[in-house]
Amino acid sequence: MPPRRSYGDAVAHSFGMNAAPALRTRSLPHAQIGMTRISCGAERIGMTPQIPPEDTFIAAIYLTDLQRHELWSGGRPRISQGYAANSLRIVNLVEGYSANILEPHEALSFYIPRAALDGLAEDAGRPAIADLRCVPGTLDPVVGHLVSALLPAFQAPGEASPLFIDQVAQAITTHLADRYGGQSQRDPKGRLAPQQLRRAKELLASRRDGDLTLAALARECGLSRSYFLQAFRVTVGCTPHRWLQRHRVEQAKGMLRDPAAAIAEIAILCGFADQSHMTRVFTRLTGHSPAAWRRLAGGLPGKAR
Repeated sequence: MPPRRSYGDAVAHSFGMNAAPALRTRSLPHAQIGMTRISCGAERIGMTPQIPPEDTFIAAIYLTDLQRHELWSGGRPRISQGYAANSLRIVNLVEGYSANILEPHEALSFYIPRAALDGLAEDAGRPAIADLRCVPGTLDPVVGHLVSALLPAFQAPGEASPLFIDQVAQAITTHLADRYGGQSQRDPKGRLAPQQLRRAKELLASRRDGDLTLAALARECGLSRSYFLQAFRVTVGCTPHRWLQRHRVEQAKGMLRDPAAAIAEIAILCGFADQSHMTRVFTRLTGHSPAAWRRLAGGLPGKAR
């Protein structure tokens, strides 16, 4: 008699673990999400049978450091690398994977059917999510914190609160969809979504020291650097750097209306390197120096401070 299977155990079953601690959602409105704790001892080393292809995403979060691990598909290794503890890898089982286990390790496996992603998109009123992609070995602090909260439930799966399991699984899946959802994050006209634009502007405005890279902005929006830059230009009409300069000039205008405020102090408060830097940018964007603009605005009729 074949071993008894449980929902979402595709990875564990392929590894020959038919009694691995497992959880699954109970009351989500769409396809259920399965979670399995994988503990590979020395007896598991070697090539596993191929998991039958299905349109399901497996998000694996490694709980221990792993020097090397291989995923095979089509008779050849497709992903071969090491993983740090708490790092993430996502694959779609539609390609039919087997694993070459090279050393003992522990991981948490999330079984996320296509229908679960479609349901999330439908609930949010967004286009269907075409794919989940991340660089294998990505360290994602959000996933790390949520997994830490979930791990104790695997000690006694039968006693775990269904509400708690549903909430954590929903939070993790939603985060994965938002962060790694590929085309689902992209407006068909190449614009940033409202929440992406809001987040980008918040980050730009909050970093007065200017220590913010394009890569960091793109990462916060779940996009590549090149796509983010193009989408920002289409949405706003200028580059992030030019938007930040305009934002700082508008801030400076408000402060210049106070006749007691020194221009040098305003420059620093608005994120410029110094007064001369602010003067160059301000003059280029408004046609007037800060002192001249202040006089024209009626803030200080005379010599500027």
